[in-house]
Amino acid sequence: MNNSLCPCGSNKAYAHCCELFINYSLLPETAEQLMRSRFTAFYLNKPQYLLNTHHPSQRETDELNAIAKEQASTQWVKLVIHQTKLGQINDLTGIVEFSAFFNQEGQMFELRESSNFIQKNAQWFYLDGDSDIQHNELKFKRNEPCWCNNGKKFKHCHGA
Repeated sequence: MNNSLCPCGSNKAYAHCCELFINYSLLPETAEQLMRSRFTAFYLNKPQYLLNTHHPSQRETDELNAIAKEQASTQWVKLVIHQTKLGQINDLTGIVEFSAFFNQEGQMFELRESSNFIQKNAQWFYLDGDSDIQHNELKFKRNEPCWCNNGKKFKHCHGA
């Protein structure tokens, strides 16, 4: 995975993008970087990172197990950032509007969310968000890599 493109859609290698945050080598400097790294953590099934980057005031009892259970039936596919408000290095708050596409039990869905982030002691946290989930027929080009990341082209995998 280290030499492949990062799942967050940045067009950077994973090793030079979200892996640095997920492995705690660096802290995200912006709300958008945290959003991208959280999507990648969902994509790679890294529930501990998701818990650690969720603001402590918003965590639920047994949240780690709840995340892991939900992840068992979900394959995250693609992230699209629509816009970011504030959330830069010197801001204390930020909002990231995005769509995250996922496959659950053979059907594609789009999670559209406006997420709120807060920065405390130079560390960004996900606070909460307003979201909507809808069934979505995400279209892939035949020669694109398949969304399931098995290394095959879409036309020879889920597009067959």
